[in-house]
Amino acid sequence: MSELQKKCLRLLRRYGGYAAPVILLSAVWICSRNPALAEGYMCRVYPVIAVALSSFSRLFPFSFFDVLLAAVLVLLAGGGIAVMIKKLRFRRWIGWCCRLLLWLPVWFYLSWGMSYFRPDFHERLSVERQAPDKTFFEAFVVRYIDSLNRSYTAIDMDSFDAEEIDREIERMYEKHHVRLRLPYPCGSRRTKHTLFEPLLTRTGVTGFFDPFFNEVQVNRFMLPHSYPFTLAHEKAHQFGIACEAECNFYASVVCTASSHPQVRYSGYLKTTSYLLNSLYGMFPGEYERIYQMIDSCVISDYRKIHDHWKKAIRPALSDAQNKLYNCYLKTNRQASGINSYSEVTGLLVDWEASFPPVSDRRL
Repeated sequence: MSELQKKCLRLLRRYGGYAAPVILLSAVWICSRNPALAEGYMCRVYPVIAVALSSFSRLFPFSFFDVLLAAVLVLLAGGGIAVMIKKLRFRRWIGWCCRLLLWLPVWFYLSWGMSYFRPDFHERLSVERQAPDKTFFEAFVVRYIDSLNRSYTAIDMDSFDAEEIDREIERMYEKHHVRLRLPYPCGSRRTKHTLFEPLLTRTGVTGFFDPFFNEVQVNRFMLPHSYPFTLAHEKAHQFGIACEAECNFYASVVCTASSHPQVRYSGYLKTTSYLLNSLYGMFPGEYERIYQMIDSCVISDYRKIHDHWKKAIRPALSDAQNKLYNCYLKTNRQASGINSYSEVTGLLVDWEASFPPVSDRRL
């Protein structure tokens, strides 16, 4: 073997492990600049990945996100300690860390994250954008408040069955997935709970979707009034939807279309809060008059939810989490950042102006 060949072999051994993730990240970058490619990937490749990952992770009751996080911490911290006590060469440890930092984003984007680069809601669902109309929007909010008042259901922990709620939301997604253009069944959605729930609670996080193992995670600290909507939101992520406003839209549609009293009430309760926030921002002069239309029992539930979280949230942790997540969303082409949650208002208005309501709102 010539010296040149030996040198090439040494370089391959040293840097060959970086080639594959760099190539795959380059492919992700190309898709991020071409929504049609990203849409093709999410429609044809992602469902296969979702089935594979969720079929594996659902076999276990614990969260694989916790396992992954623990493994990363062991590699970083444990490797650093091994270097200090001279049980591991510094160069080798740095090499492991660098490869990890390349493979994690590859895993993230290929397993789910490509959804951030899809065409927007209006293009995918053939929904036309509506021009702002004060009269129409006020009537729209009033109609939701009327449905909210009529859907009121007293909910407590004794009458709440999380598994029953899960089955009902799953049934609603199965029933409406064609109209909503979701790739049902797209795997198996087993609801899980992370060991980091106390931290989530202190930051005000009600749930999240783990793209690495295709797991839906919800925070059990939340009151049962919020649980159905939150669960439906996280399930929407599992169907390949990245935009937070869109996930709120899907959660609103499937929950308010349900015949299950608790699911329907949760859907109207959360959706109306977004509508009221938008009303206050656009037409503050009309807010108080329309707010007074809400039934006192519903107002009591809103206050109960607010007080429940106010006692648990630590403002410093919540602010830090919001800033980090805001940065994360904007990095992934979500221009509005965490404010995108409230944009569900526009999606609902555009949807119902383009199509008849999914459900009969005469409760």
